Amino acid sequence: MSNLPEGERGSDRLPEGLGEALVQQQFLLNDTDLSEVARCRGPVNRLGFAVQLCTLRSYGFFLSNLIDVPDEVRDTLASQLGLLSIGLDGYPSDENTRHTHLERIRTYLGYVRCGEVERERLAAHLSVVARSTPRTESLRQSGHGWLFAHRVVRPGRTTLRDLIASAREAALEATYLTLTRELKAEQESQLDALLGAGDNQESAWPRSPIEALKLPAKKESADTLLFLLARLTTLLELGLSNWPAVHTLPPEMRRQLALWGYRYDAWSLRRFPPSKRRAVLLCFLSMATAVTTDAVVNALDKVMNDIHNKARKRRQQLLQASQEARSRAVEVLEVLGTLTLDETIPDPGLRSEIIQRYPREELTRLVEGSRQLREGDGSYYRLTESSWDYTRRFSPTLLRVMPFQWAEGSLIGQAVVHLRTFNASGKRKLGNDVPTGWLPPKWQPCVLTRQGGHTAVSRPHYELALLSTLVEKLKAGDVTVQHSRQWADFEDYLIPKDRWQSDREAHYAQLNLPLDAATYLENLDQRLHAVTGAVNTGVPRNEALRIDAAKGEWKLAALRTAGIQSTARAAKALIERHLPGRELVDIVIDLDARMDLLRAFLPDGEKSPWPRGVQRRNALAALIAVGCNIGAARMASASGLSVREITAAADGLLTEDALRTASVELVNFASKLPMAAVYGTGDTCSADGMRFYVPVNILAADYSHLLGGRGVNMYVHTTDTSLRLYQQAIPVRLREATFVLDGLLDHGTELDPGRVFTDSHGFSEVVMASAALLARDLAPRIANVHEQTLYKLDRSKVYEHLDPILKGTIKTHVVREAWDEVVRVMASIQTGTATASLILHRLGSYARQNRVHQALAEIGRAEKTMHILRTAGSEEFRRVQARELNKGEASNDLSRFLFFGQEGALRGREFGDQAQSFSALAVLHNAVVAWNMIGVEGVVARLRAAGHDLPDEVLGLTTPLLRKHINPFGRYHFDLGRLRD
Repeated sequence: MSNLPEGERGSDRLPEGLGEALVQQQFLLNDTDLSEVARCRGPVNRLGFAVQLCTLRSYGFFLSNLIDVPDEVRDTLASQLGLLSIGLDGYPSDENTRHTHLERIRTYLGYVRCGEVERERLAAHLSVVARSTPRTESLRQSGHGWLFAHRVVRPGRTTLRDLIASAREAALEATYLTLTRELKAEQESQLDALLGAGDNQESAWPRSPIEALKLPAKKESADTLLFLLARLTTLLELGLSNWPAVHTLPPEMRRQLALWGYRYDAWSLRRFPPSKRRAVLLCFLSMATAVTTDAVVNALDKVMNDIHNKARKRRQQLLQASQEARSRAVEVLEVLGTLTLDETIPDPGLRSEIIQRYPREELTRLVEGSRQLREGDGSYYRLTESSWDYTRRFSPTLLRVMPFQWAEGSLIGQAVVHLRTFNASGKRKLGNDVPTGWLPPKWQPCVLTRQGGHTAVSRPHYELALLSTLVEKLKAGDVTVQHSRQWADFEDYLIPKDRWQSDREAHYAQLNLPLDAATYLENLDQRLHAVTGAVNTGVPRNEALRIDAAKGEWKLAALRTAGIQSTARAAKALIERHLPGRELVDIVIDLDARMDLLRAFLPDGEKSPWPRGVQRRNALAALIAVGCNIGAARMASASGLSVREITAAADGLLTEDALRTASVELVNFASKLPMAAVYGTGDTCSADGMRFYVPVNILAADYSHLLGGRGVNMYVHTTDTSLRLYQQAIPVRLREATFVLDGLLDHGTELDPGRVFTDSHGFSEVVMASAALLARDLAPRIANVHEQTLYKLDRSKVYEHLDPILKGTIKTHVVREAWDEVVRVMASIQTGTATASLILHRLGSYARQNRVHQALAEIGRAEKTMHILRTAGSEEFRRVQARELNKGEASNDLSRFLFFGQEGALRGREFGDQAQSFSALAVLHNAVVAWNMIGVEGVVARLRAAGHDLPDEVLGLTTPLLRKHINPFGRYHFDLGRLRD
């Protein structure tokens, strides 16, 4: 992060809406400053000189144009200089005066020009940074920070852009050399062969080998597993998917090169220089192997889940056999019992009497039906046998190809090895030497059966039990998979133990945590006691909280609608009526004119066959085509551009880095607008998921009961100013809670939200603990909150009103025993060794077996108790919570309005299509919010001038998510004359 003051990290203009406190801090002149300013002739020159002096001191650059200096800055400086507030359009009077003033200011403040020596030093710094974080925005911020720290005047944007481009190129060239230095001629040939045309020359679309490696897997099935296992076999046989030099790269650099391999087709990759091409392919192979390995496990999990569901359903069908059959069985049993007890019937004649009453065929059907009913009343595992033929299609290949790993002496490992050998032998019947010690008790009755005085092993049930248990062991971490990202050894996600021991104290200091658990627990107890005591004191006056001391139960009354809400709704409707109608294209063009938005999509230092203006136009067309989900063909027909132009721009310009940079710049820009301060402070956000229907047959989509079909979840973080802070695609089957921290830690904007509001899906005790240890506050609105257990840390503390509902006790010994490992996990998340979602998801799978999970759960119970008590004790907090969550819901509504194409369904099949769609949508969303803030400011000013009472308190309850005046549909006009040059 840049060392610049908050407020400006990417432009040569002062931010709008600085605020009185910041203006007074950054534009205050001391006595020496006043003496220096007094040397200037004329009031305009003195005021202009003062503006440039304060700007350089606070931000590290000179303003190229003083006409747009905010009024509050001009008025503050004029007052200090004893001048009337005057315009600066006459400053400077000539170029010589400007040059003289800037030289004097540089000398006075001890700054130097960014000359050749300084540019070389800056380039060297940027080259070092670029090796770990090649993102353009990160490099720009780092460059600004270096210039500010070394008191070098920030050069022009073009100069800095060229330096960043050169630094990135130098870092990339060094990376290419590092990756390919040890390659042998044979390995180089193997890599180059990946880009050759496919063997099937008769096909209309012959694929190169690398294109075949990018094909998305279809939804879970035996064929999908065989398809993935064949790909994994190909990758492993190449012998390059685990190239040592790849794992020495910083994760961000490794990911960027790998994504190039996915994004560019074989023809484009062949045009790269040899070192770059091979470096990209090595990173691509590493990622492709991890992606394929993870996909195999995910497909196996889904297939086995389907098998179990079918067995459960069959069991339910047996349990729900017709009443007629049950009644008939009871009737027959009654007759048979009567005949048996009738002593007048001799024993030899009993059978003939029964057969006379019930023909043999009917009796046979009744016996078979009764047997099925009896089996249905037992475990459903026995009924999985019908799926054995299906799993036999892939299970031998799976066990042979997948690089499973386990601890030495693992019983499940012995079973896998034995079954591998058995499958290779071609035998049909399992022998007595088959390992059975790993069998879970639930499987034993159907796997092990008694036959003739000895135990026999049912092969179908044995293999099905092994596959099911493998999935369970993978989730629990007892079995891992080599090359995998999602199913690797948990230690791979953490700071290595040897490095942890050497840097341990520095990580504790960075997290602001005490070295010993006792001190932490003492502080936690003090915080818990303070919150509990304050709420306890307010219970008699709290009309919403009702405690039944006898039953140990409590209830919290629902919030009543505040009177100001109706006023806010009326104000919103009034503002919306006065907003001028705009085309979505015009909104983006307008913002591009204001903040050079589309610059993010123009490659720095790269040659292109298209002029710069054409690149802007094509990037804009592609952005709307992807972000509105209408596709290249529909955009071409609606705009007059060619499909080729739009597709090329979407593939080449709408990169992950470019979309992220554009969204970040929009958030930073909009957050400084005057209306942003009315809507919120930027220090809180909300997190929620949006489900999208995915009609295409791909493994990446999961079935959703809410959608009534397969879909994917876009998990988004929305600021209190309604801007999209962060978004990511996650499986609908996974709980959202583990992804909450990702958006708080990796959004990349200048905002620093310390509190995130979520619903129940975004809440767990472990995540609450992790957030608190990382200096964040998770504030969920928990469904049925009165059913949650509330805890004390010290049972000796007495709270008159709350004691009946404080039923739980924090197990402090669990925290003490695992404290150092807990902090190591948090430090790993903070330093980016692995994402918070990946680490917390794996911890959640371990459950009771993992002491770190247990310790975090205990800490989380204390944090949860404090949060619930604060919620119960403060009506204002509950209103803020409801308001922020409503903003998230309304924000989702705007995104769905913009994402109107193809009925809002995601149809992309290729790798990264979902992420690109969501990122482009976030850019459009933030553009609309930013433009609305600008528009609303003007409308409010006119309405106030017309006599309408619109206080900021009411405006703060309205929203910048207005959309009735926006038209994203119809034809799109991309006139080059309207675009920024």
